[in-house]
Amino acid sequence: MGISKRLSLRHSNSAGPEKAWSLKDFVAKLRKKRDKEVDNVLVIGIDFGTTYSGAAWATITDFETDEIHLITSWPGCGYEEGKTPTELFYEQGNVTWGYNIPDDAEPVRWFKLLLLRDEDLPQELRDAEYVLRARKVLRELKKTPVELTADYLRCLWRHVVQSIEKERGKSVVDGFAFHVVLTVPAIWKNYARQAMEEAARKAGILDSRMAGPTSLSFAPEPEAAALATICEPGRVIQSNDTYIICDAGGGGLCGGIFVDEAFEAICKERLGRNWSRLSQSSIKMIMKKQWETDIKSQFRVEGNKSKDYIVVIPHEAFSGGSLDDTSRHPVIKGGKIIFRSSDIQSAFNDVFLRIEKLVDEQIKKAKESNLRVTGIIMVGGLGSSPYLFDHLNAKYNGPGQSTADTSMPFERAPKLHSISVVSTIARQSLGVSMNERFDKRKHLKADRYWDEEEDAYFAKNQMSWYLFKGQDVPKQQPVRHTFYELYDNEVKYNEIRKAYKCKILQNDEDIPSTRRTPSVKELCTITVELPKTFSELESWINPREVKFKKLEFDIEMVPSGASCDFSIYYEDEKLGSQQASVEFD
Repeated sequence: MGISKRLSLRHSNSAGPEKAWSLKDFVAKLRKKRDKEVDNVLVIGIDFGTTYSGAAWATITDFETDEIHLITSWPGCGYEEGKTPTELFYEQGNVTWGYNIPDDAEPVRWFKLLLLRDEDLPQELRDAEYVLRARKVLRELKKTPVELTADYLRCLWRHVVQSIEKERGKSVVDGFAFHVVLTVPAIWKNYARQAMEEAARKAGILDSRMAGPTSLSFAPEPEAAALATICEPGRVIQSNDTYIICDAGGGGLCGGIFVDEAFEAICKERLGRNWSRLSQSSIKMIMKKQWETDIKSQFRVEGNKSKDYIVVIPHEAFSGGSLDDTSRHPVIKGGKIIFRSSDIQSAFNDVFLRIEKLVDEQIKKAKESNLRVTGIIMVGGLGSSPYLFDHLNAKYNGPGQSTADTSMPFERAPKLHSISVVSTIARQSLGVSMNERFDKRKHLKADRYWDEEEDAYFAKNQMSWYLFKGQDVPKQQPVRHTFYELYDNEVKYNEIRKAYKCKILQNDEDIPSTRRTPSVKELCTITVELPKTFSELESWINPREVKFKKLEFDIEMVPSGASCDFSIYYEDEKLGSQQASVEFD
């Protein structure tokens, strides 16, 4: 395409454009009108996490009674558990997943992070042992991150559907159309979300069914967890309340995986070369059972400063030598490492510093916006840590401060109610590049050029931003900008008609440039087929009475929580999905 010229821009609330899927709107629709279209929909939520994954489901009738069904039975797990490990094991062409992986196997972990480009992955994660091993497995199996993710989602999806069929009956489930909601990290860029969608498709989640097509939408992980938390029965949420969401999920920089790595490093340092003698099943027993279940999830300093924490080391580590070593701290007696409270604290230190830094930044931003923080909501695996609760509560509810002003409630109980997120804060600026009439008050002289078509000075490569970084963006409120292009011959128009391309641009600077600079990067390309022939286009005559054909169209953005959806409209008609495609760079 050529560079478009801007005609106008407008913010629209009209009923014409499609709206992004929203649980609140969906439930409102079914309560107003119980029709066949919504009665046969079953919503399945999948929380695909870096370290653990879970799922839940509900029919329309279930939504009306706020009844959500959690999957708590997993293959290979003999007890009820809300989540299953996000782990894969490949052996002789077979794939094992979750709790079914043998204790002595070395599974692939953290492969979800490989959906991100290296430059978007923090250095600490890029160099993490599990990430490096996952990359090694990819090379050995000649698989892509999308294919690895699809392998896991395929196993998870098969079990979820079987669990629902067991509960309701296969023939009943076959009569439902599925709507699948996948959680994604809030900071993920659109290309990563696109990769997730591709993985879901490869996993068979979007396969055709007799009851109708399966639809897919994405929900930001912190937003989903926060909504579940603040909707707890008896929790009163006032208008203008401001909460900080502390996402201590497994795969984030503030997640529990770094606490686990720190503790494992402490054990390795204390045992020295004896650690290398441990089998995979022994390491798993130490890290999963003794550390994660018995110590990390229950640890708190208050009232336990003199308490010892014992980790039993299998005798294979000592290779027939002495099971005692009291020469230095922490001491080893009878094959057991005896940790003090301060030793366990040290495993949390680095992550807690990161959490404090992020919380401080958000409190500062809230104050700059004249907002008073009502509370901190902890979500993610580490979010349930009583030690993290105590630590943040002590820091942000200190002596001499008014409890009414600074008390930070920490809640962790999911329940569905009518509260929903109506707006989000933009993490980057999004827009398109265009040419517009030159105005010496706003444009640089270097951008000025004489436009032969319109017989006037224009400014080239200017930015038309749809949203700005840091902007409060109302969800599902469409924003449209109108553009046009002029064509003086049919051959030129026909060259672009079948595959008209529009590039969506992004900028991560706090104040984006009004013109296209090197800091403005390409996000994605929308490709559409234009419906009208050259002769059917509107005629236009310039001041010198030269005739042109005018192509006028709208580019619309719809914020939808985990992403922003862009579409091209021609004469107020959205170009159909068969004609439109979006490719992420």
